[in-house]
Amino acid sequence: MNQLFNFKINKTKLFYYACLAVAVYIIYKYRLTIGSIIKPFVFSIILAYLLNPIVQVFEKRKIRRIYSVIIVYLIFLSMILLFGLVLVPRLIKDIKILVENLPQYTIQLQAMVRDFQSSYMNSNLPQGLKDVIDENILSIQDVIAVTLQSTLDSVMSAFSKILNIIIVPVIVFYMLKDAEYFRKQSLLLLPKKHRNKIVLLFRDIDNAFGKFIRGQIIVAMFVGILTTTALSIINVKYAVFLGLFAGTANIIPYFGPVIGIIPTVIFALFDSPSKALYAAGAFVLIQQIESGILTPKIIGESVGVHPVYVILSLFIGGKLVGIPGMILAVPVLVAIKLTFRHMLRYVKHET
Repeated sequence: MNQLFNFKINKTKLFYYACLAVAVYIIYKYRLTIGSIIKPFVFSIILAYLLNPIVQVFEKRKIRRIYSVIIVYLIFLSMILLFGLVLVPRLIKDIKILVENLPQYTIQLQAMVRDFQSSYMNSNLPQGLKDVIDENILSIQDVIAVTLQSTLDSVMSAFSKILNIIIVPVIVFYMLKDAEYFRKQSLLLLPKKHRNKIVLLFRDIDNAFGKFIRGQIIVAMFVGILTTTALSIINVKYAVFLGLFAGTANIIPYFGPVIGIIPTVIFALFDSPSKALYAAGAFVLIQQIESGILTPKIIGESVGVHPVYVILSLFIGGKLVGIPGMILAVPVLVAIKLTFRHMLRYVKHET
């Protein structure tokens, strides 16, 4: 017990804490500027982390690191080029037409709401239930219209930012090529006394959700491709845009499929109720393939977190950061869980 209160402050520690306090103050005061500067580096770190296992596969085949990185880069850039030549022009066309037709869709949505109001007002429903529906239907209409507009704005904003990132491929290349150098430099930043413990923690975190993150991305790509194909067959407008949105939304546990299906059904409903029914049926079938075949084969085991905590983390992430927060909620939750597990283990070991 006495060791807990045996806390001495020497000049070195005082200088360290003073520097830390100044750094926190500067980061907080200039957070927007610093955030805009480090965004490409954060994105590069994430991309290098996702590509590194593929580089290691080539390294295991006795190919030098630099050549393994070049091979992975060529594969990755070929996929981007293929995506750019085949899908980007169609995606840009879909978004352009959607922006032009959005006012018309808003008018159609209002007409559909009026028709629905007429149908239930003339029905045999209790008057109290009719009043409740009438009070809430306008707010639901506003939510749908705002959601469609915000979704479109978010996709266009993200798309334009991705196109403007030029420096990321260069940073990722050097991070992959000199991964061992950056690993050693990172180790030097850790306190020597706790270095091994922190390394074990990071290793457990990597093992826990590294496969989960990469698997979710692969599954999302499959869902996006299958959704785009199905909507093209049904002849739903903006199939590429809706497929991209559905695939991206699918990364979010539990709520992702629901978020992905809403705009698909709405845009299909603007054409005809039967087309909306077909689109919903195709989406349900794709989700069955995803949950029954793709996810078990690609991702495998669960991250080991109770669904209640997952849902809570999704709400917190969504409230704080929006859609990116919901996507990162589960990995962050796993990291927190493992951190607490390691802390408890060391406390028990020391006592």
